[in-house]
Amino acid sequence: MRPAVIFAALAVLLSPFLFVIYRLSVFNTVPHDNYAAYLLWTAGNSEGALPESPYCYRILSMLAALPLYFVTPAIRLTNIPADLTSAYLRATFALSMLAFFATIAAAMLMARLGSREFGFNRPESVLAGALLFALVWYTQITSIDPLAILLIAAAICLLRRPVWFALMVLVSVPVNEKVALVLACWLSVRCLMHPDARARLWRQWASALAGVVLYAAIVKFVRLPGNEYQVDPINYPATAIENAAAWFTGRGIMLNALPAIVLGALGIAGHWARAPDRVRDWFRPTDLLVIPILLAVALIVTHLFQAGRIVLHAAPLFVIPAVLALRRPVAP
Repeated sequence: MRPAVIFAALAVLLSPFLFVIYRLSVFNTVPHDNYAAYLLWTAGNSEGALPESPYCYRILSMLAALPLYFVTPAIRLTNIPADLTSAYLRATFALSMLAFFATIAAAMLMARLGSREFGFNRPESVLAGALLFALVWYTQITSIDPLAILLIAAAICLLRRPVWFALMVLVSVPVNEKVALVLACWLSVRCLMHPDARARLWRQWASALAGVVLYAAIVKFVRLPGNEYQVDPINYPATAIENAAAWFTGRGIMLNALPAIVLGALGIAGHWARAPDRVRDWFRPTDLLVIPILLAVALIVTHLFQAGRIVLHAAPLFVIPAVLALRRPVAP
């Protein structure tokens, strides 16, 4: 019962963040993927609508939010737009709760991993959880990105259990394809560059690649309409040129460059002063290559200002080394 009690206590203590997420969503303050209509469609509400590709493939995310929708009241805020229906407000608040709860759970997993595998004391465990909690805010916190980061954190915790890791990856495909993508990038770097890691992690690597292949097969054969530029390679060069130009705008610097710089700096600091004998089975400096790989992926399959949040899905890879770095002086 202890994790449940801690989770409940954190949910109450951090509840103002839930309403920040809800306000950002309901007032459409920041650009975000709005899944409210999809959730209503899942709930069988007449106001709902099946979204276009690739959002429509993320059905398990909506099923995760569905219980919250049925227990959530329609919470009206000051100056809320009059044309928003009660059903829409319920769906938006349910999705905000899902993001909020997923962020807390991911933070708890990072704290637990640090304590279990690296001997973190309580302040260090709290720091690991707080660091991931903060990094999640660089993503679309109002959307389902926090749920994807939770699954990535869970997969890292299951790294030494190949069967459970494989199940986590395969289940994650209809939740959010970025889970399998991040894990495949990470384990490809690890296994291709380190033979000793390949001997230990080849099954996990194969599972992550299978997750990416499974998603590609779903997109290929289900072939629901929408965002064809993401699935047709002929469009990749034009998309990359357009996205690269967006990087040099003020908005591009804030939403694309800054998150990548923050995560890269955190990773460099963590691996510069780390203790290799304690973390080599889990995290290595070559993990930093995941950042440019994800940036390249975002350059060709996303649109304009998505690269930063895509890269931040790799945040669970760098939290533990960053906290470990604080335990040792930086080498001269």
